[in-house]
Amino acid sequence: MHHAKYLADQIAADSKRDGQRVLVTTFTTNLAKDIEQNLRVLCPEHLESLNSRIEVVNLDAWVSDFLKRRRFGREVVFFSNGTDKISEIWDEVLEQHGCPEGLSPAFIRAEWAQIIQSKGVETQKVYFKIPRTGRGTPLDRKKRAALWTIFEDYRARLLDEGLAEPDDAYREAITLLQNEAVGLPYSAVIVDEAQDMGEQAFRLIRAIVPSSPEGDKNSIFIVGDAHQRIYARKASMSACGIEVRGRSRRLRLNYRTTDEIRRWAVAVLEGVAVDDLDEGLDSLKGYTSLFRGPEPSLVAYSNPQKEMDGLIAWMKELQSVGIQDADIGVLVRTRRQADQVMEAIAAAGLAGLLLSNATADDCKSPGLRVTTMHRSKGLEFAAVALPFLSDGSFSPKGMLKAAVDAADLREMVEREKSLLHVAATRAKKVLRVSWCGSSTPLISDAQIR
Repeated sequence: MHHAKYLADQIAADSKRDGQRVLVTTFTTNLAKDIEQNLRVLCPEHLESLNSRIEVVNLDAWVSDFLKRRRFGREVVFFSNGTDKISEIWDEVLEQHGCPEGLSPAFIRAEWAQIIQSKGVETQKVYFKIPRTGRGTPLDRKKRAALWTIFEDYRARLLDEGLAEPDDAYREAITLLQNEAVGLPYSAVIVDEAQDMGEQAFRLIRAIVPSSPEGDKNSIFIVGDAHQRIYARKASMSACGIEVRGRSRRLRLNYRTTDEIRRWAVAVLEGVAVDDLDEGLDSLKGYTSLFRGPEPSLVAYSNPQKEMDGLIAWMKELQSVGIQDADIGVLVRTRRQADQVMEAIAAAGLAGLLLSNATADDCKSPGLRVTTMHRSKGLEFAAVALPFLSDGSFSPKGMLKAAVDAADLREMVEREKSLLHVAATRAKKVLRVSWCGSSTPLISDAQIR
């Protein structure tokens, strides 16, 4: 955010650059809203509607608006609008073709998303040759040929229905930007939470601010941490035309959490191999926090009601020592759990505020904050509670059973670990973890002791 202000200040100081903007983008809608709200505090003069020098928008919304203004003839189906239509088409295609021996519908859809769409594969010839790094089940030429028939039919039905997936929209926008004199106003793009974006997204970002003979100084600024990757997307910067080798910097100082919380959150990631957002491996060696505090509190309960009672008592205790409601966060795995906490807060005569994906967190709004761990990305609180970390509740058993092979299961578990790591590091001073019965296997015996 400070870099966005710095670049916008430069635009404001140069009359020849009137009309230029800095595009600040990220993957999720809610994080974009949180960033915009903070920028309106930091530098409101750059977000005035008549002469804005900073534009904040999540990438899906940007590409949707861009294509709409160019009369793109297909509806882009994002996670929030129309996934039922996509599932219906898949069901029809797989019912007609059947699954190749040894492969499941879930595997086929994952192959489409992680290989065909992510890599932009458009011909069978390319599919036969492309590496399938990270996809555990091997595929011989015969199975790839059978899968390609399925993928061609699925793609044709999408066209017939006038639908497009996000990666299709990214590629369409890239083609327009490369072939037309679009005249975008952006002098630079800033990307937050880069680990949540895929390859086609970064190819689009490169197209929004193309490389020039003068070089890429200040044209693209990317911040990301693969330890916090909670979605099944990966991208190599260099493969997307963004050269970061020799130009990147590893950040090692944690300005938010105490060292005690940091160490507990890092321990969750033990055994997880993490990339550096390019083609190498990253590590947390040398990573440290600037200040100290109490050890995280870990509490086991005999039944769910006692766990909820303990959570309510904890929040009341924080209120009694002067911690504001807006600085107390309860982060849970599912929306259903969030609703349960809200009901308990209301029954206790307290005020609660459920943070949804559609709105930013306004610190002036009253109420104890309750939200999902996914929604919590980008937020921070003086005190955080992570309840319901029981075996079978976190991670949900049904989700893990949906794994198509050992590699898929490993990736699911690693994303769950990253999600717990993200949630724990939303706490600045106080972290409380609780469960009923046995704790999730993602918490080690050493962490509990």
